[in-house]
Formats: sequence, structure tokens, C-alpha cells
Amino acid sequence: MTIHAIDHVTLRTDQLEQTIAFYRDAIGLQEGGRPPFPFPGCWLYAGGRPLLHIVANTQGEGLTDYLGKRETEQGSGCIDHISLSASDPVETQARLLRLEVPFVSRVIPERNELQLFLRDNNGVPVELLFTQTDIDQHDNPPTGGDRDE
Repeated sequence: MTIHAIDHVTLRTDQLEQTIAFYRDAIGLQEGGRPPFPFPGCWLYAGGRPLLHIVANTQGEGLTDYLGKRETEQGSGCIDHISLSASDPVETQARLLRLEVPFVSRVIPERNELQLFLRDNNGVPVELLFTQTDIDQHDNPPTGGDRDE
């Protein structure tokens, strides 16, 4: 067996609509087609691929039979964060500021890649990663300052 890449991440939430809105509006993923599973949810796409599956934590046999019973607590359990490769760091920071999404920015030493760390409405940590090429495309590139509330 050969692993090629992470196919998708599934988030189970008690806040379906708010979670969809966060990843659509703050992160920029697009809602797309989803098979007719026996429980509510949404697939969000990046580059034509269903990257994020969001599932409503409903009390019903459909979800339990398909994925098993799990609690939806705040945070990410033993997963530290979700990292998404992104582009246009200036527009992204402006969007996060406009939506009042707190974030912390860092620059990876020696690689000069910009990281933005934020949390979704469920408390799941998200990293947006921008390459040096993305940063170089702007006259006033982000510097990696902090904005964490």
C-alpha cells in the first residue's frame, strides 16, 4: 500500500450551520456535492476536492450506524491542528480581520513560510500555511505579527 495524501478531514459538530459558515466565509472553502448519507452534513471543497466533511452530531441511528457514536467536545482531542495550504496571505488576513476571527501569525525560520493560527467555532485549531512565493507576490507582505484575542 502507498499513501498519496490526506484525502479529507471530518468534523463532527453540534453547530452545523455555524461550522459551515466559518470554513466557507473565513477560510474560503466552497460548498459542494455530498452523497445522500442518512444524517445531516456538508462537504466543503478546495481545488475541486472535498477537503472537509462536516457532520451534524445528531441523535439518530443513521449517524451512529454509519460512523459510530462519539461525543463532540470543544477542541481537537489528540489532534493538534488542521493545516491548510493557502494562497494570498494579505487578502486572507484582511478577511479574518473583517470577520473578527482572532489569529496569530508566525514565520517559519529558514523557510520564510507564513503561518496563521486560528480556531474554528468548535475550538478546533486551524493553521493556514503560505509559501515564500505567496508572500513575495505582494508589495507589502505580512510580517508575521500577532493578533490573538
